[in-house]
Amino acid sequence: MTASDAVKLQSFDLLRPTQSGSFDADKILRATLAVIDLDVLTPADRAGLISSAFHMRETDRHETFKHARRRDSFVAGRLAAKLALRQHCPDVDPSDVSVENGVFDQPIMISENGKCDIAQLGVSISHSQSYGTALIFHRAHPMGIDVDMPSQEDVGPVLAGLEPKTRAQCDRLALSDFQAASLLWVARESLAKTLTTAMMSPLALYTPSEITQKGTCFILRYENFGQYQTHVWPGAKAWLALTMPARTEFEGAGPSWR
Repeated sequence: MTASDAVKLQSFDLLRPTQSGSFDADKILRATLAVIDLDVLTPADRAGLISSAFHMRETDRHETFKHARRRDSFVAGRLAAKLALRQHCPDVDPSDVSVENGVFDQPIMISENGKCDIAQLGVSISHSQSYGTALIFHRAHPMGIDVDMPSQEDVGPVLAGLEPKTRAQCDRLALSDFQAASLLWVARESLAKTLTTAMMSPLALYTPSEITQKGTCFILRYENFGQYQTHVWPGAKAWLALTMPARTEFEGAGPSWR
C-alpha cells in the first residue's frame, strides 16, 4: 500500500477511570483513525490503493456501481478502513479482509486469515465531498465517527424543532446557525452509527443534555444515551465527530483534525 500527503493516520490510546468489562484493557482501549483528503488524493494513488488494499469481493462490487458518485463514496470509505486496519494491525494484509454490510447496513469486517482476530474489531466509516474516514476499534468498546458539513440549504431543517435548551447552549458557545447545524449534524450521525440505528430514529432522541468546549473540540453528552459522549472538531472543509463511552478519556491529546 502506498501513502501520500492525502492520507493521515492516527493511533491513540484510551483510558477508563474505573475498570469495567472482563477484557484486557491494553488490547481494548486503543483505536486508529484514518483520514483521506479526497481533494489531494491523486488518481494514481487511488488506483494503487484499490489494487493493493481491496479484497476481490470489494473489487467485484466496485465494478457494479453505475453512478460515479456512489462508486466514489464506496471507494473512499473502504480505502480509509483498509488504511486504518493496516495501521492498527500491521501483520494483517488488508486485501485479505473484506468490509461488508450487516443487517442494518453497518460496516463489518470479514477475513479468512487467522493472523488477527478481525471478528473482535469494529469499524466505523464516513465520507463527505472532501474526506473519506474510518475508525478501527475493539467491539468491546463501541465507537463511531462521522465527517460532513451541511449545505446552507440544510441548516434550516437541521435546526428546525431544536429544543430551547439546546439552542441556548449553542448561543452560549457563540455558534452561528451554520456552526450549530454542523455540530449537531455530525454528532447525531456518529452517535447513531455507534448505536447501529443510522438516522432511522426521531432526531429528538439524540438531544444533547450538555454541550461544552475544550480548546477547539466540542463535547456533547446526551439525555437519552448517558452512556455515550461525542467529541466534535470543526474544520474548514468538514466537521469530524467521534462517539465513545462516556467514562472513557483520551490518553494525551487524542486525535487531531485538519
